[in-house]
Amino acid sequence: MEFDGVVSIWCGISESLQNLEEYIDIEYTEDGDAIDSKFGTNFEFGYYDEHNIEICFYENPQNNIEDILSDFSYSELIIPRIQELINGKRLSHDINSVIVLYDFKYDEVKSEDKSKNI
Repeated sequence: MEFDGVVSIWCGISESLQNLEEYIDIEYTEDGDAIDSKFGTNFEFGYYDEHNIEICFYENPQNNIEDILSDFSYSELIIPRIQELINGKRLSHDINSVIVLYDFKYDEVKSEDKSKNI
């Protein structure tokens, strides 16, 4: 699942920044073994490199891709590609949370997490 130069992006709704942070948090046992985050578990890929993730929470939900992704690393490369993929500049729904995972290719069949955990 790790691929240099590949970015995977998840957009959704979270109750708060704290809930979003808890959702992606990887905890560790006393022995130092990683315990998969709710995010990794819900999307069925488990562990990911914590250094390769960025998140953003917006108080006011929005759907404009440029506004949503402008604060992320490599946004100048990511924004045009996402606009191309969605064939426009806006998402079909307003969102308030974004998770960006760098050097990671998400290719599972499951495409949506409908849990109330975030």
